[in-house]
Parts: sequence; structure tokens; C-alpha cells
Amino acid sequence: MSAPTQMNEPGLSPREEMSVSGEALSHAPWTGAAVTGGIIALGDFGWHVIGGSFGLGGLSDALSLGVVAFFIVAAAGALWRERSSRAIRWARANPWRFALLPGVAAAAIVFVLSIVLGGGIVGGVLTGLWHGAVAFGVTGAVGTLARSRRRTV
Repeated sequence: MSAPTQMNEPGLSPREEMSVSGEALSHAPWTGAAVTGGIIALGDFGWHVIGGSFGLGGLSDALSLGVVAFFIVAAAGALWRERSSRAIRWARANPWRFALLPGVAAAAIVFVLSIVLGGGIVGGVLTGLWHGAVAFGVTGAVGTLARSRRRTV
């Protein structure tokens, strides 16, 4: 789907906003995000092992935290890049709408991880929701900082 001609127009549908957010995320530093998510997950799992909780629950917690870190670093990296596109300019102008995509993606992946690793449906939903909320909140806050940074530079 092609991006609309005026990306700041208030008439973007939710589907178009997700499309533009996806385009902005395509410029993310994926390698850095994967390395950061992996390090965070390994570190958290290490803390679980030290604490004596190294079962599937500890693995699920560690992977969930790594997924959140992955999406936060990817989204923040896309917003803070020097290289700019129309989609990134839209994301900087609308940081909270842009933050929906990383938040929903993190929630969905954490939900599936929780179900697969034995967290149950209710636990998986709650876990997915709060991890998605953290990804949404941090990404939106970083986007707000990126927007104010661009105005002062």
C-alpha cells in the first residue's frame, strides 16, 4: 500500500497509520535491536538462574523482556536516525500513534511466548498486555523526545 500524499493530514485511517509506522520501522537498526534484546534476555535469564528459577517460567520471563527491549531499540533507532524519510517524519510528528505498532507487536509475541512456554491463556493475555504497554509507553516517550530534539537542532 502506498503512503498518502499528505502524511500529516488528520484523515489517515488506522490501517494507513500502521502502514506508515511499518515503513518507518523498516529503517530501524535491526542488528542493534537483536543484539540488545538478546543481551537483555540472557542477562535476565542469568538472574533467574542465580535466583534458582531456571525453568520454563524463567525462560518465558527472560524472552519476554528481550522482546520488549528489541522493539524499543528498533523503534527508537528508527526515530533517532539522521537519515529521514516521509514515514519517519510522520512517526516523529505522531510519536504516540507510531508507538502503537511496536506495542502491539511486542504484546502479540509475548502472548504467544507465554502460551507456548506454559503461562496459560489468562496469564498470557495479562503478560502480553503489560509488556505491550511498556513497549508502547517507552517508544512514545522516546518519540516525543526525538520530536523535541529535531525542533531544537
